[in-house]
Amino acid sequence: MSNLPFHPKPIPASALITTRGNAFWRNSERFFVKGICYSPRANNDERGNLGTPVDPLCDGHLPELEQDMDFVLDLGLNSISIYHIDHHKSHAKAMKYLEEKGIYVMAPLFANLRAPKVHSESCTIYDLDLIIENFRLVHEMAQHPNTLGFIIGDHGDDSATGIMSQVWRACIRDTKAFLQLIQPTRRIPVGVSPRHSLSDLHRSIQYFSAGESDSGRADFCANQCYSWAGPSSFQVSGWKHMVELITQTTRIPMLLDEYGTSIGRKRPWDEVSCLYSPDMTGVYSGGFAYTLLEAGNGYGVVKFDRDTGRRRQKGGDYLNLKKRFAAVNQRSPIDTATEEVRGYEDWIGEFPVRDARWSAGGEVPSFPGSWEEVMQQLLPLPHGRTQGDTEDEILIY
Repeated sequence: MSNLPFHPKPIPASALITTRGNAFWRNSERFFVKGICYSPRANNDERGNLGTPVDPLCDGHLPELEQDMDFVLDLGLNSISIYHIDHHKSHAKAMKYLEEKGIYVMAPLFANLRAPKVHSESCTIYDLDLIIENFRLVHEMAQHPNTLGFIIGDHGDDSATGIMSQVWRACIRDTKAFLQLIQPTRRIPVGVSPRHSLSDLHRSIQYFSAGESDSGRADFCANQCYSWAGPSSFQVSGWKHMVELITQTTRIPMLLDEYGTSIGRKRPWDEVSCLYSPDMTGVYSGGFAYTLLEAGNGYGVVKFDRDTGRRRQKGGDYLNLKKRFAAVNQRSPIDTATEEVRGYEDWIGEFPVRDARWSAGGEVPSFPGSWEEVMQQLLPLPHGRTQGDTEDEILIY
């Protein structure tokens, strides 16, 4: 293996990340997501709102963010995955700081969408208020060059493979359409994170990559995978089977949304070396290790001091993860990926066959309102226009 350094130092995250074929790209160079999940603890002002997710990019968490990103950079990473962003708050300072530090952000979308209680509610749960609320976040985050992509979290269970999967496709379709309206020269990837059981994973990936581009097809798919536990291998972990199955099913760009199983002792992170090797990079473009900060489940690679509850400490998992990424970051491009990129744009996959476990088809909820109303609520009207202008007139700006 070559010892030539491959981007040994972070560069500003000012270059836009796009998808082409079944891969991610930064300009003309293939981009590998070397990321980690990030969710800080609630601060003093937030502790009274139990159950409310923490927004790590808001101004109130900026000092903490700056402290934590020192660990991310020390690990040799270039991306973080966020679980919650409050569209009511500003994130400009945090995003600018992260851009300067060379860190891209995977932003969650439609995380507040929940499965209906009864089957007939499939259309009512996807309404205009919900869309506008999420599009406010899209409009803000789309202004930052280091927005890696938007990921729609599919938190449904196996019983929701019909209604919810079809609603997620509507979310993808309409988010891509909105982005085209506000930034026609930039295409931010819009993906999905299917959380179905392993037995339904391949059908979920097949479903979200089937059909035409404007029909709700995802730009990428990011699945959780915890089958690699402790010292393992490409074959023993089942990752080889996963890669072969995806290769046969789809050409969609793939990421690991979460990985890094804890089995009660220090994680060796062998899977990092595999994920960024030719065994995987013909299908996967990296992913997000779980997770940076300890949250009481034993997974955080950075622990909190018991006395203060705030002082950070590097754990054994941290040192092992740093060692693995140090080796990965020394690889030349040919040592990381030798597989040719497969075309995705013009490829049209087939929807999975419906049966007792998979009932979702290509029919998705229609847009519940008018684009004119959306644009009027989210964007200021150009000089000289009025609320009475036609939809066609408004959509051109």
